[in-house]
Amino acid sequence: MPTEARAAILAGLAACVVFTAGAWWLRAHVHEETLEQTAHLAAVQAHTTAATEASADQSHVFEQGFWPKIEIDDRGRVHPAAGIAVTLDGLEDLMPPAPPDAGPDWTRTVRLSAERTRGLAQRWHAQLESALPQGDEPAAATLRTQARQRIERLLHRDLTAVAARYTLPDRRCADPADSPGRCRRTVYHLVPPDDADAAVASLDVPLKAGVPAAALIVAATAWITTRRSLKPVEAIRAQVADITDTTDLHRRVPVPVARDRIRALAETTNTTLNHLEEAAERQRRFVADASHELRSPLTALHTQLEVALAHPEHLTDAVHDALKATDRLRRVTDDLLYLARTDTPELRDVVDLVEIAHELAHEYGHRGLPVVLGPFPEEAPARGDALQLHRLLRNLLDNAHRHATARVTLTITPDADGWDLSVHNDGTPLAPQDLERVFERFTRLDEARARDTGGSGLGLAIARDIAHRHHGTLTAHTRHPRPGTTFTLHLPAIKASP
Repeated sequence: MPTEARAAILAGLAACVVFTAGAWWLRAHVHEETLEQTAHLAAVQAHTTAATEASADQSHVFEQGFWPKIEIDDRGRVHPAAGIAVTLDGLEDLMPPAPPDAGPDWTRTVRLSAERTRGLAQRWHAQLESALPQGDEPAAATLRTQARQRIERLLHRDLTAVAARYTLPDRRCADPADSPGRCRRTVYHLVPPDDADAAVASLDVPLKAGVPAAALIVAATAWITTRRSLKPVEAIRAQVADITDTTDLHRRVPVPVARDRIRALAETTNTTLNHLEEAAERQRRFVADASHELRSPLTALHTQLEVALAHPEHLTDAVHDALKATDRLRRVTDDLLYLARTDTPELRDVVDLVEIAHELAHEYGHRGLPVVLGPFPEEAPARGDALQLHRLLRNLLDNAHRHATARVTLTITPDADGWDLSVHNDGTPLAPQDLERVFERFTRLDEARARDTGGSGLGLAIARDIAHRHHGTLTAHTRHPRPGTTFTLHLPAIKASP
């Protein structure tokens, strides 16, 4: 599945969930707010009814005001009409009468759920019918209809009942059990959720249509945005895909204007292509130089064998020359094989640089190539491979003897975070532009020199490679009290175990 499609589907689903939750919350909030407003109005209406009933000459037979009402005396009996009081089971639990000490400003709000009243339906109908006037007179029929409607309001819907307290005048108190001034009633105005339902009903249609539409808009926006965002990625992919050969490594991917991660990806890709181009160029130069270096001893060997065949009397000299060419060919091949290695040795052993320096100085002294030892510590431990460090220092000493006039100096000094091993020759100092170039492969700054004397041109390259494999550095400089060139190897010290 394309990335644009995944982004659009996920964004659409997330938007649908969020918008649905928001719509549900909005609907519930509007419903609750409308119920609170209607309950507040019902409280006002209940106090108005209480004031009217307390001062009127006669009781209202029909419903008054906005919502139907239920009148209850202090005994918990409902009064469908003047002179008619009915005891309904469980009514005191649902709508209790006002407490005896309730004042004229007293009010109460009760939530009545259909689940609580549905079980009382049969008993309430039976109790109410037996207490109401019978007969076909219009007044009796109206009273029965009114009472039934009130009970139906209580039995089949979730309602809010808002109560107020009043006291009937003595002349209207039809209950002989009530003493004068004690004919008190609690009136409950029943507030059905009609207004709240109507308010949320007006929201249902736009919400039901708006949530899917909004989710589709978000999904489409995500599709378009992702597609536009991925255009630079596609351009990068297409450009990289067109690079099928090392001759195409000069090409670069387009870099977007926006400073974001895609721009960082493009810049990183171009940096990688730069490294690949440089590596390919180094490889081409290396192959060309290696071919040239190998061709010279092979040509010499071929010529010397031809001379031996043509002039048997010079066979011994020809064989000696062939051996020299073969030895040079072997050394060049060994160096090439070493530089072609990609593995890094595990630096587990602890090597004493002072011991290696003394060994090589002793060896070169027996060969007639003395090495002057400078300041040395008692020991200079470093972690590494002893054979490779021997080879590194040997290459530095060989190079120093080839260029020295009369003196090669070897010193080891402690550094802030390791050891500095320096090899100085008193020959002609290197030019500033050659201090780094001498470490390139097959580099010879004195081309007129014979190749057997000048070496293969790989010694310093191998030495720097060994230094890097040991997490060190190898540099050349001419900053020394005596004239000449100094090669300094820096190796990190052994870290103390925790």
